[in-house]
Amino acid sequence: MSFAYKKIPLILLAGLLTACSGSFDELLFSLTPHPQEPKERPYITKPVEFTNPRDGTQLSGELTYPRSGSHFPAFVLISGHEDGAPPADKNYHITGHKYFLVISDLLTKHGYAVLRYDNRGVGESSGDYTTASDRDFASDAAAALQWLRKDSGIKLSSSGFLGHSQGGVKALMAEAHERPDYIVSLAGLDVETSKEFLVRQNQKILSAQSVDPSTIERITQELAATMDILKAAENINDAKLRLREYAVNSGVTEDDKIQKFIDHFATNWWFEEVRLDDTVLLKSYNGPVLSLYGSKDLLVSASINEEPVRKLLTHQDSEVHTMHGLNHLFQTADKGGPNEYWEIETTIEEKAIEKIDLWTRRINQRNVKKDRENSELEQKWIHTSKNSGNSELITSIN
Repeated sequence: MSFAYKKIPLILLAGLLTACSGSFDELLFSLTPHPQEPKERPYITKPVEFTNPRDGTQLSGELTYPRSGSHFPAFVLISGHEDGAPPADKNYHITGHKYFLVISDLLTKHGYAVLRYDNRGVGESSGDYTTASDRDFASDAAAALQWLRKDSGIKLSSSGFLGHSQGGVKALMAEAHERPDYIVSLAGLDVETSKEFLVRQNQKILSAQSVDPSTIERITQELAATMDILKAAENINDAKLRLREYAVNSGVTEDDKIQKFIDHFATNWWFEEVRLDDTVLLKSYNGPVLSLYGSKDLLVSASINEEPVRKLLTHQDSEVHTMHGLNHLFQTADKGGPNEYWEIETTIEEKAIEKIDLWTRRINQRNVKKDRENSELEQKWIHTSKNSGNSELITSIN
């Protein structure tokens, strides 16, 4: 095998030290109160099931919407794919926080219909989470939006995606199957490559945790080398061979550690991730996007991404904002690292929800106005055609 790898100790085996992973015990998470988790939900809650028509995956979730009114603006929530974190169910557990349960509660109380669901292979949903790529997850999100529009039984004024972290990228990918009226990305759109992202992310987070600089250097070297291996591999089997060679050449002798390293990175998700270019997706989508960042987010950098993403978004109603003092979960934070998430009682600052609501309602009002104008124009055409006896025009309109 001609691909050359630098011989360095594999501290990172199986991604155990990657920034998004967590080794905290769930019992520890449970000690922190979460006051935003709803004790009562004064709105309609419905368990739902729908099918992804592209591969037959059965997905299970919950739809919430206000008790009164109709023609609601709506969101499908798309979870991230945090390396080392447990697969996301409909509540999207992050270090003890039920992130999507809280977001859906707040949005529904603001007058939205919200659909959240268990990822494939998780909870009540069928499929295999471990072999899925982001294109599979994006396809599921598109199926969710399609079901919400056509089969949910409620009338919507507009509908789109809200994705957190990698969920923002999945939203851009999903529009190829089902075009949303809008996309909201919470710390999700990143112009860096996977290699650049992981190296910078780990440097920032491990430094914030006072890890020795030489250890940080070795970890980031290992991450960079691993990303290069995956990028060079022709397929998953080739990636497995290359990763094994790298581990052996790096001096790792325990086969169980080598296998754990291979199993973690030689996946469809990672194979696709190193080839994914968010900038291409951003350029190709011409609908309205609200992209929010936290100034203290150590995972997705606001300073690196805000201006480039703003320039890449083409729709006149798209907006990009950095929210001061907030981390990757849009909590008010100290240093901003993932090790702080569980200590913070607030799941998401409500000012983030308010910004989402303000922007989405503005988009929704424009869509409603446009639909009304189109309807009035259509009726005018029909009336004119009837008076002139032009049955062909009436038929073409209908």
